[in-house]
Amino acid sequence: MKKVLAAIGKALGYFAVYFTASNIVTLIVSYVTAFNFGRANAQAGIGREEGMAMLQDKLNSMTGLCLILGSLLTLLIFFIVEKVKKTSLAKETDMKAVSGKQMIFTVIGAVGAMFFMNFMLSILPIPEELIGDLTSGMNKLSSYPFWMAMLGNAIIVPITEEVLFRGYIYTRLGKAMPAIVAALISSAVFGICHGGIVWATWAFCMGMLICVVRMKSGSIIPGIVIHIIMNTFATITSYYPVLDNITTPAMYALTIAGGILVAVYIAGILTDKKAGGEKAEVKITSSEA
Repeated sequence: MKKVLAAIGKALGYFAVYFTASNIVTLIVSYVTAFNFGRANAQAGIGREEGMAMLQDKLNSMTGLCLILGSLLTLLIFFIVEKVKKTSLAKETDMKAVSGKQMIFTVIGAVGAMFFMNFMLSILPIPEELIGDLTSGMNKLSSYPFWMAMLGNAIIVPITEEVLFRGYIYTRLGKAMPAIVAALISSAVFGICHGGIVWATWAFCMGMLICVVRMKSGSIIPGIVIHIIMNTFATITSYYPVLDNITTPAMYALTIAGGILVAVYIAGILTDKKAGGEKAEVKITSSEA
């Protein structure tokens, strides 16, 4: 039990760094923005109610900047901590290269997951209010310039989240409990962080898929690739709703094709004896935190 509690404590410590860094950046950006905006509104004679509405729109437009700075600060803190411990961020999170063949199959699996998981949201009979929560969250993530969304949502945030959830949390938990339990816990936390039942469930499923890949590959690199591809798809379709006019038969066809690609990919990595999973599990059991 002591070993389990110690592993949970270490995992919580890494999560606390991420949570604190993100919120500190958000607070500072919000305070500076509100101060400058309030002073400008006062000089322009804008009323309080109108000014508050304008401020909220301004703060929403700063979400992308907060995500980018919060993620970069998190990675910087992790980097400094590992330097102080005389190790490296890449080593401690298993950020190591995989074969070209594995990367090709990872891209194929990511494309399959991209179509399957996203189109399933349109096919399943999900209550309108729950879909509304997801739509509201996605709208907030597309309220800033496209280039910023691509840099933050599609690249920097996925890297940071994979370093945290699959690189640190899953690995630390996996030292004291079965890998599947560590995967379930890390994926549940990953889902909860996304907020809303539908979005949280979507993120949980994605987290479990990436954990399976993480177990078998012994590296977080494939997971980063999957995460980047799926977030890129979500970001592009949020700004440019090119799928709004897709026909129902085409949607079903893409969903089925995506599901088949994901199934083939998972079956492939589970049966690939050269994937490095055995070594990864030994490392999770014995490595230093």
